[in-house]
Amino acid sequence: MKNITKREIVAFVLGIIAVFVIDSIVNWDDSVKAFNNGYDSVRNKNVK
Repeated sequence: MKNITKREIVAFVLGIIAVFVIDSIVNWDDSVKAFNNGYDSVRNKNVK
């Protein structure tokens, strides 16, 4: 059985971050709407 190396963990984490960044760029309008909805719900104390 092969051990998981630090290099593999770093590659995995960077991959997750890359997917998050690419998804945010591609769906920018949805990301902005979701951020604003979340911010407004906390600011107005209307957490659902």
